[in-house]
Amino acid sequence: MTEYGYRLTIRSVRIAILIILSVSGLILNATAVRAQPHSSSTGPVRISTGYTHVSTALSPGKAQLPSPRLAGSSPAASTTATPSPSQPVRIAIDAFTQIASMQIPPKVTGRLELTDSAQVSSLEVRVDLGRPLSSRSDLANLRDSTAAAAAASYPTPVVAQPIANPLIPGAPPVTFTASASPATLNLPAALRVYPVRIAASGTVNGQRRIVATAYTFLVWAPLNVTAPTPISVVLPLADVPRLRADGRLSDDGLTDLIAPGGRLDMLLNAVVPARGEQTSTVTLAVDPVLVQTLKIIADGPYEVATPSGPSPRRPDRNATIFLAKLRAFADAGGTVVALPYGDVDVVALARAQEYHSILVALLTGQTVVANAIGRPPDTTIAYPSGGLIDQTTLDLLRRMGITTVITDSRLLPPKEPDRGYTPAAITNIATSGGVAHALAADTELARLATGPTALPDSPTQAESFQDLVAEIAMITAERPGLARAQTLALPRYWDPPADWAQKVLGGLSTPFSRPVPLAWTPPAGPAAANGERGPLGYPAWARAAELPASRMIAAEDLRSQVQSLKSVLCPPGSGPSGIRNCVAAGIDAMENTLTATESVAWRAGAAGTDGADTLSAGVAGAVRALRDGVRIVASRSVSLTSKHGKVPVTLENNTTFTVSVVLSLASTDHSRLRSASKLALTVPPLQKEQVEVDVNAEGAGTFPVNIQILTPAGRPLSADPPLRVLVKSTVFGVIAVAITGGSLAVLVLAVAIRLVQRLRVLRRQPPGGPPPPAAPVPAAAAAAARPASVSGSRSLPMPGSPDDPDSGDDPDTLECARRLLPDAAGRDPRASEREESAHRNDEYRNDDLERLIRATNTVRRQATVRKQGTTRNEGARW
Repeated sequence: MTEYGYRLTIRSVRIAILIILSVSGLILNATAVRAQPHSSSTGPVRISTGYTHVSTALSPGKAQLPSPRLAGSSPAASTTATPSPSQPVRIAIDAFTQIASMQIPPKVTGRLELTDSAQVSSLEVRVDLGRPLSSRSDLANLRDSTAAAAAASYPTPVVAQPIANPLIPGAPPVTFTASASPATLNLPAALRVYPVRIAASGTVNGQRRIVATAYTFLVWAPLNVTAPTPISVVLPLADVPRLRADGRLSDDGLTDLIAPGGRLDMLLNAVVPARGEQTSTVTLAVDPVLVQTLKIIADGPYEVATPSGPSPRRPDRNATIFLAKLRAFADAGGTVVALPYGDVDVVALARAQEYHSILVALLTGQTVVANAIGRPPDTTIAYPSGGLIDQTTLDLLRRMGITTVITDSRLLPPKEPDRGYTPAAITNIATSGGVAHALAADTELARLATGPTALPDSPTQAESFQDLVAEIAMITAERPGLARAQTLALPRYWDPPADWAQKVLGGLSTPFSRPVPLAWTPPAGPAAANGERGPLGYPAWARAAELPASRMIAAEDLRSQVQSLKSVLCPPGSGPSGIRNCVAAGIDAMENTLTATESVAWRAGAAGTDGADTLSAGVAGAVRALRDGVRIVASRSVSLTSKHGKVPVTLENNTTFTVSVVLSLASTDHSRLRSASKLALTVPPLQKEQVEVDVNAEGAGTFPVNIQILTPAGRPLSADPPLRVLVKSTVFGVIAVAITGGSLAVLVLAVAIRLVQRLRVLRRQPPGGPPPPAAPVPAAAAAAARPASVSGSRSLPMPGSPDDPDSGDDPDTLECARRLLPDAAGRDPRASEREESAHRNDEYRNDDLERLIRATNTVRRQATVRKQGTTRNEGARW
């Protein structure tokens, strides 16, 4: 085959396939139109487009949190059905009979909306009824999958309603109303849920075809149903934390939520009974931070933090009205449960082992809510966000007094899923603190109860509510005669459309369901269906939803700094004055704000973490300001002139609060410098306290001393390094004293020897005293008169001659000896030089003693020679 022939064959096959598909589509459309019976009877009609019913609309300034179905949901839960391109018309239902019976004929009113540019004429609406459903899984399959609904069988024709007006582009939608007589339906006198198909046909461009198809459910119920399903409802009143540590609000969005028509206002109006009405069975889970903030707004004036600075606001009357309604609900006997303060992520805190923070959040939340409603709330019920809780957290809450915990039903699956019915919500779980009652909140009911979205082509309220009614009816119809209590826990930040909350909460009273309080106990026996759920699980998707551990660690580290400041501002034993001091400093507000930073509102997919970071930054700034306001002032160096001394230290309190701290002094050399290690001080506001710390130096040197401010508990007040002071000591040590004493002893010994020698010289003098001085003799005459020698005697060598054995002494030594000994005439040479000798004694303290004695002997011999010479001179004279 040539290349040209091959291409021609491929093109021919493609054209043939297109022709076959086009002819098949025309045949199928014509067959479907002819298959619709043209009966004049009317029947029940209900329409649903199969859209996912999850509320995501938010009012300005509110956080968006996922509905329970969004986290870890099955793929079918996120399926959204949109009109097929081949169907240019959309069916919307505005009103219909919710529950049909032999006494209540079904009736439906709706609209046909043109979604294409082609005109549609000769319109007709046809309704067919399918076979009754037997389980919730079948119901969910048809509701969440348009393909499954289209493939289902609808053997019972109900009604065919012609519509006179055509659909014209740009013109308003065409309305229709259809109804049927109950007797013509020939349905059994039992509770049943039927799938319904509604098809609209018309002529488009000259061809008759189906232009729109919708699927819904018909609830057929007798007036008396055996064992209706008890349903307890939990409605949270919560919002993103806005209260800062300084008492200001991070934004003013809360005033919009409590205004008439606001989200919180609509939720509260749905449960507050009117005068003469019965008390609602709904349990309110109240956020303590919410009511605390509303109290500030109601009392006013208050301030809102803005980029340009604090913005003052006047008291808001709507806040006062909202708190009054909440109190009226409690006064009427309504059940109020206090969420933990800040609505903290208890599972994340338990995983971080911050058990004390959980207990403080529980107790603080109960106190705040009690002050708001004027009576204690129920302290035995806990509703963690989304009902996500693990076994460790459940054990912890049970030991803290919580006996009933609302959990996600996916965490407590049925023990035997093949039984084909929904087990009761209540089950008992053994914990370390005793048995805990777990209420498995049905996630599918919560998803349907959240209501339609505000997105284009989303189901109407009537369509969404019919899905919810059919789901409740199916729970009862799965196992008639056995009342299996169910729990409906609405989302934390539920933002329903207008009047939707009242419609849902008020529509739970049906022939097959009845609202009961959360504390309602099912009757004993098999009817309670207790124990039909498996053990508590905690899947990976639930753990992934927790706040990260890093945020918990950062918040708790900052909390420890606040606790340190608390011991400084109001130490134990300070009494009422200390409490007032802490309140004025905002210590409790700081701790509460840090608790709010651990709120589930900051989980991923909710409000984001920017708000938590802003609150944490405010606390960190307040802590830093208080710590930096207390500081030490001291000289960098201090000198000690004795063994004992004082180091002056000044403690400055630049805050407006009284502080009680401990000064810590620590030397790096404790063996040589000792001082008082700690000194407790209390300093009034804006005052200085100067103290002198005693120190003892054991030796000379320079010793660094670290001075630091501690809390009364002994923890550093600041993370800054201690102030270092250098202590310089000039006192002698033990070795220096020993050396000085030894030197002094040697000097005293030398002086004693000198005195002894002097006394000996004095004893050798004649009794009459020294002879008078002789007249000077000329040297020549003395030489002539001096005999050559003395017979029988040997002449003594002259001092200083080579024959003198002591001639080697230096002149200074000889001079010293002359001063110490009397001269030849017996005169004391020191008598006239006492002052000079006094100054010169210090110069000879360390002379060699042996040299001094030898020089003394030399001088003595010289004196003897001079004395002999004087005697010879006197003899010659005679």
